[in-house]
Amino acid sequence: MSQRQSFGPTALPPLSRRGFLGIGAATIAALGADSLAAPGALATSEGTVLPLVDALPDGAPDRTAFAPNEQVFGQYLLILAPLANSVVDDDPELFGWMEDGWWRTPNHPRNSRIMEHVSTLSWFLVNERPWNPYYLDPNLEARLDAAIGYYLGLQGPRGAWPVTYEEESLATTGFGLVSLGNLQRDLKSESLLPDRQIELEASMRHAAQWLMDTSLSHWDTPLRVTNQLVGGLAGVGHASVVIGDPQLAADLDDRIALLAAQGQAPAGYFHDPLIYDNGYNLDVMMPDLADLHLLTGNPQLVDMARRWADFAQYVMLPEPGAPGWVNFAAASARNSTSTRTLYPDDSRDRYALARAFLPEVPNLGLYASSREDKAASRAEWAASTEPIPPLVKPNASPRLYMHVPIAPENLGRTELEALTADLRPVAEETFTECREGTVEQQLLFVRRPGYYLASLLGRRFNDRIRSGTGLLWHPTAGTVVLSLNNVADDHWTTMTASGTDSALTDLVATFHDGVDAGAPQLDPAGLAEVLGPFTARYVSAGGAVTTDVLHRHDGIVRTVAAGGAATEVVPLLVQAGDVLEFSDGTVVEAGGAADVTASWFSLTRGDLRFLFSWGTERAAGVETTQRAYFPGGTHTHTLLRVAHEGDLAMAITTIEVAQVAGPVAFSGTAQTWTTDGTHHAAVHAVNLDTAPVDLRIVTSAGTRLVRDVPPGASAYELFSAARRVRAVSVIATTRDGGPPRVHVHRVDSA
Repeated sequence: MSQRQSFGPTALPPLSRRGFLGIGAATIAALGADSLAAPGALATSEGTVLPLVDALPDGAPDRTAFAPNEQVFGQYLLILAPLANSVVDDDPELFGWMEDGWWRTPNHPRNSRIMEHVSTLSWFLVNERPWNPYYLDPNLEARLDAAIGYYLGLQGPRGAWPVTYEEESLATTGFGLVSLGNLQRDLKSESLLPDRQIELEASMRHAAQWLMDTSLSHWDTPLRVTNQLVGGLAGVGHASVVIGDPQLAADLDDRIALLAAQGQAPAGYFHDPLIYDNGYNLDVMMPDLADLHLLTGNPQLVDMARRWADFAQYVMLPEPGAPGWVNFAAASARNSTSTRTLYPDDSRDRYALARAFLPEVPNLGLYASSREDKAASRAEWAASTEPIPPLVKPNASPRLYMHVPIAPENLGRTELEALTADLRPVAEETFTECREGTVEQQLLFVRRPGYYLASLLGRRFNDRIRSGTGLLWHPTAGTVVLSLNNVADDHWTTMTASGTDSALTDLVATFHDGVDAGAPQLDPAGLAEVLGPFTARYVSAGGAVTTDVLHRHDGIVRTVAAGGAATEVVPLLVQAGDVLEFSDGTVVEAGGAADVTASWFSLTRGDLRFLFSWGTERAAGVETTQRAYFPGGTHTHTLLRVAHEGDLAMAITTIEVAQVAGPVAFSGTAQTWTTDGTHHAAVHAVNLDTAPVDLRIVTSAGTRLVRDVPPGASAYELFSAARRVRAVSVIATTRDGGPPRVHVHRVDSA
């Protein structure tokens, strides 16, 4: 039991109005009529005031007795008696409070969200199942009665419920109304606590009026926290159904229209608050949006889900070989975000009800386990002889059991694989997508044959967000660089000696049609038309750091001007089989660390090598953190650091390992495109040999010779012609004083 205020050893304070309201008919019956003769009768505890709910018998429950879609109730059954017995019965001020902290923090009597578990108690009270010994249990009914009284006593004069930090809470009122709707449905189903049913109806009407009142601040536009409004509207819908009063929900379509217009950013994400958050958008908002759609059938909700699914393909990337997705975590505002593992077990399926949208928005099935994996998990659960693990404080959500039993099946593996293959970053080799946020924020997504890059620009808005380049991914290799949003060293940034962290500031972004920021400026709205190289210039707040990002076809170049000593920090997502190597020959095993002086670093994964080259010898190192992701910790967050005096150009290039074989180790790639009738080609050749080389680039539009290219450095040349540029070849010749080695590589253009 939690600590409560002591009023002295011999007396309790007078029974308040709220305390008296908490005592209903079932409670009086459980107490006995004489028990209320004096406040002192409420001073006892340990079940001597309200009888305790019996613990489960030894060996219960039998896993095989559960229907597959109701296995989720097993973990709630394990805490049902402790949850019911946490209802305070020895303090008139707190009579009925669920004090043991099963749900939400802080565990405080004014945190009304704790009381949402009244619907958990009511479900077990009224649902007869072979594994449920609490069906119509009088002790459970009495404790539920007391809890309802306390919960209703917390409701404010305008209909809203409080939390510790505000007297009228949108989240507490909206999510609470869902809980009360389920509670009322349960009580009606067995005609229990008729007086409480009258009180509940009045309470729900009052709450619905507060929630729907557009003169109140939670409807100020743009809407700040969409998930709470959606939960509230779903609560209004449930209240309307259980009360049997369609008029209560008459304005739902109007509020949904307002939600669609003012609660979703132009980029496609839902406001949480005003900006994107992966956890709230996906696992809180989307299931409640589906719940609201099931209640109303409003087609605007489908449109909202479809817009979000379109946005999601840019910020959630499939990780080859891993059971899930990698998130563009740098853009998430509220939750620490990294990866999403697709666990098939119902105990973690918070997203379940979102599958109600699958007929209209099949891509939403991507973020849950396949139909086959879910069925296998349920079969394994039923066959297990291990005890069912109970829910754990304070995360025993009362929402999971409401959604999982009624959630539709997901799509099958084959269908999900086909949908994954159709995602734009997987299916397309070249695009530039710039999405506008609601609060002067831009999200830039660049796909080229060698990579996919996600960046967040403009206003940072809060402390979790990391500005600038944040995720570098490849469709077969997976994630190479990943910024997170939780601790001081988890993101891609320039750290100056004076303490500036460029990722922790607002960024002013401009875009330029060429290989540097001196090229003509581009309107962000026109970036989708840019097929060749372009440069994005990011200037941090106060101008301390300027970063130019050149987007090539096979990689990027980040050129930093920091005005003084600084360190580049690149957060790699390293897998066990990766080969990490520096230019001085140092090889670092995955999970290891090294400090060296080098001009480049490479990460080789399967058939691809990702080369990080900074041109001259500098102090550099890698360090493996304790952050590991996916089951078994297969992906570790590993930091590459490169020190410099204030100016650094780091080229990150994707190289096919097979290209390197030959008398001279080098790679060559090309891209062709057409703009306004003119044909263009970009050719990039990288020296991977141990000796300097001359690189001769031969095309139908001309020939270029670049001499003395050092190991790890490259030549990048642009060609233009009236006709398509064809027949690209690169000839590499070593220049190390010995007999020259020559290698010719014919390049296929992308």
